[in-house]
Amino acid sequence: MAKSDGELVVEAARSRLGGPATWGTPVEFPDSLALCALNSTFSLWNSSPAVRAVLARYRTLRPLADADSGPDLLCAMDDAGGPEVFAVKVLKSEKCLPGTRRLCTVGVYEGLENLQSIGVTTAVHLREAARAGETKRAWMRVKGIGKMGWSYLIMNAGVTSETKPDVMVERFVTRAVGSRTSVGPARTSQAVREAAAALGVEVRSLDRAIWLHESPNG
Repeated sequence: MAKSDGELVVEAARSRLGGPATWGTPVEFPDSLALCALNSTFSLWNSSPAVRAVLARYRTLRPLADADSGPDLLCAMDDAGGPEVFAVKVLKSEKCLPGTRRLCTVGVYEGLENLQSIGVTTAVHLREAARAGETKRAWMRVKGIGKMGWSYLIMNAGVTSETKPDVMVERFVTRAVGSRTSVGPARTSQAVREAAAALGVEVRSLDRAIWLHESPNG
């Protein structure tokens, strides 16, 4: 009987990623929707050092950033003169949302307003409402955010069962299952979920280990 994708990913993980104890802790901001929003959005098509620099500049502005709500970040942007000014003057980044010419901060602002309109203003609220369709739609209505941006947002907030099947995770799974063509996000997600269950680890932990293995800037 042929092995399932999940079984093949387990084999690849064991041979290439080392033991789960070596994988480190998933990126998480359990008390800061502001940092969840910034990190997940600026991580799209970006390098880890660039994202860390953005978060460091926000923390310089907001020493208690690890407890900031969505409205706290909205107010910080408003105080700076709006999301465009905030991007350039505070975060010193002109990174745009994938496939658009809109600054990431513009997308973050819009997304946080959307979440606020349905009563989601903190990371705790997001974890509690993450499986509600209206919550997902509120964030993904922002042009350029996409499924990856949503997945990483709730992973950052502490949803342990989520995976972000970006190009690097997809590449790992494609090789693991022996496919000559890319297996696609849906098949990637399913394989990672099955493998994580077999390994007895959080889905997002395996996702992170794969990403770090595949990324030169991890």
